[in-house]
Amino acid sequence: MMWLAIITSLGYILIILSLALDGFLYKTFRKRPTDLVTDAQTTKGFLPFTIIVNYRNEADHLPAFLASLLRLNYQKELVEWYFINDHSTDDSNHILEEFTSNHKQWNIHRINRIKKSASAKKDGITQAVALTKNQHIICTDADVILPSAWINSYNDLYHFHENAHFVAGPVQITTNDSIITQLQHAEMVALQMVSIGAFSQRQPFMCNGANMSFTKNAFLEVDGYDGNDHISSGDDIFLLEKLVAEDVMNCHYLKSEDAIVQTFPKTDFKSMISQRARWAQKGTQTKSNLNKLVSFQILLMNLAFVITPLLFVMGIVSFIVLVLILLPKILVDTIVLVVGHRFFENKKWSLYLLPQLFLYPFIVIAVALKSTQKVQWANRTIND
Repeated sequence: MMWLAIITSLGYILIILSLALDGFLYKTFRKRPTDLVTDAQTTKGFLPFTIIVNYRNEADHLPAFLASLLRLNYQKELVEWYFINDHSTDDSNHILEEFTSNHKQWNIHRINRIKKSASAKKDGITQAVALTKNQHIICTDADVILPSAWINSYNDLYHFHENAHFVAGPVQITTNDSIITQLQHAEMVALQMVSIGAFSQRQPFMCNGANMSFTKNAFLEVDGYDGNDHISSGDDIFLLEKLVAEDVMNCHYLKSEDAIVQTFPKTDFKSMISQRARWAQKGTQTKSNLNKLVSFQILLMNLAFVITPLLFVMGIVSFIVLVLILLPKILVDTIVLVVGHRFFENKKWSLYLLPQLFLYPFIVIAVALKSTQKVQWANRTIND
């Protein structure tokens, strides 16, 4: 039993900690090409972009999203927006229609999803890519808040890495003083650090569809989502996976504070677990061995964290085994969050650290169990 505890803990340390530390050491992107002209009256040095936003019943979040859109400091004549409606039944369409009529200087296209697959987002992205003439495309969601320099940061990276064909951007969950929002924020920080570390090691396997970019040519060269469009989610990781196989050296992570989009947390544990179960289900379809290894190691360590104290109380395992499981888990998770919050700001995170360390393993187990069942999302059963 002791050797099993040692192997489990060493695996967690070597895999999770090494990725997170590489993510911490991954250089923050602050390069602004010297030939860029900052005069708002000229477009020299600024690339045209297409922004794709899929939405379904986002009336509660669209006003905040559209307000952040207006604060973007990129030349609006160089940006076209595609809002793809996935059969919304609330006021989402009315909100967008009113916004478009009041801001005609913005190049906004509103189209309806044509269902061709099990995934609304994949259908929407594929439709928009077919319509746009721009090479550089950014995808986001209607339930986020965009930073003012968001497009500028992508523009800078594409100038610095001229052959880049995929760029993953950072995502941060907003918080309040509740444990559930702080828990989701901490989880996202940890996931982002592991993601950045994988990009650093040239083995990227994870990104977030709320903030990612790619080129039209690259999308078409790999036939978009052909081969995985039967899976409801995964518009992010399956495209990344294809483009990594095509040329991993041209896949980058945009580690820039200017690029961090803010998204909203789930307000109850049931919806939080359902969302994570949906994420877990798409992970089972990936071809990335590192993705599967990381997922397995996280599940194994969290299971051990919950079960070992029970076995100790029952006299089945020794105190040494208990320490070998609990101490490495607590230390690794703490280090990951410490280094992660050097980039993702949250001044109150440390106040919630202790309850998170002991609550999160139960969330992981609940997600694992939920992922073995049919998951409801946006009033639909995914992958049906």
